[in-house]
Amino acid sequence: MYVFTFVVQIILLAAFLWACSTIFVGMITQKRVPAPATEEGNFAVVICAHNEERVLDKLLKSLMDQTYPREHYHVFLFADHCTDGTVAIGRNYPKVTVFEREEGPRTGKGAVLAWGIEKIRQKYRGAFTHIIVFDADNVADRDFLHWMNVSFCGGARLVMGNRLPLNPCDNIISEWYSMYWLSVDTLFSQPRYNVNMPAIISGTGFGFDFSLLDPEGWRTITVTEDMEFSMQMNFRGVFSEYQEKARFYDEQPVNASTLINQFRRWFTGNFQIARAYWRPWLDHFRKNPDGRLIDNFVPVLMCTIFGFYFICNVFWLFYNAVTGLPLFAAKDIIWWIFLYLLSLGVGYASISRSGYSTGRFLPGILTGGFFCIFISLIAVYSIFRPSKKWVPIAHIHTEGPET
Repeated sequence: MYVFTFVVQIILLAAFLWACSTIFVGMITQKRVPAPATEEGNFAVVICAHNEERVLDKLLKSLMDQTYPREHYHVFLFADHCTDGTVAIGRNYPKVTVFEREEGPRTGKGAVLAWGIEKIRQKYRGAFTHIIVFDADNVADRDFLHWMNVSFCGGARLVMGNRLPLNPCDNIISEWYSMYWLSVDTLFSQPRYNVNMPAIISGTGFGFDFSLLDPEGWRTITVTEDMEFSMQMNFRGVFSEYQEKARFYDEQPVNASTLINQFRRWFTGNFQIARAYWRPWLDHFRKNPDGRLIDNFVPVLMCTIFGFYFICNVFWLFYNAVTGLPLFAAKDIIWWIFLYLLSLGVGYASISRSGYSTGRFLPGILTGGFFCIFISLIAVYSIFRPSKKWVPIAHIHTEGPET
């Protein structure tokens, strides 16, 4: 077990150095400034919703209030087995088309996207150049579509917007979530954009070239359709691009049960992707070696490895206690102190670089290391108890983002 934990330390250190090197180079590289848009694309803005009457209205209002020319985008609401007022809210907007899905069982978001996008392809063939995907609990900044169009005009075919927390400081859990997404965007995606490295497609607030669906349409099979779609595009030589100014707001969960259910589903989906695509990925990498391909697997593998590493350390401490050996070696103490200080640094940097007050996030920053351990243990648990069912998230925020 000692050898195993040492090997894991080396793997974690290597992953840390890889991430730091790309981020550091991106931070010291001159910031990329996209060229102004030369034309307006035609966007199909799609929203997947199941009983979202509490939050849907604020998203639709934000989409109706875009600075982007109204004749160049149309909103489609995919109402999946809704039994509340979701459909009625959508139909209150004359420029929103509602597709009601009632046949068959209620499934995950990937199946809903496949169903709804196919309807658009059949009824509006050739009418749209790009698709934008939102969740019902989002709020789009007024310039969101404008800046997405800037990226598309610059040659990007898969674009991730800047995900900001709608309710960053409701409680410790919303703070953890907020730091998680802010670190993904501010500390990971933005610096890497400066050196032409891909962003992480995170399920909502992203867009892509409609032609990428040719010939079969949307075809994902896992419960994390966003990352799976991103990997499918990587096989076609298409990598995601981050657009910092395409800002949108996303409601963050506030209870532990939602956190556990959501991360279980995310990790389950990542494991499904690894099992389904590792051979195609390996074949593609052999033919087209590209460092950007490695980024697909690094985040989930590192979180799982860290979880196993933590469990091994707990067993190691128990073994030492039973056999009378010293509980801690000096190097182990130094290593754990380093990891905790690293969590403090990441938390502080993600908040401050995003323009938020670090004082408001102090509880989340100080406990960020425990959040990392928590989700790493969820990753390990998800290997043995996968979550293949979409669990609805209760939404409580009917207003816009905090100021």
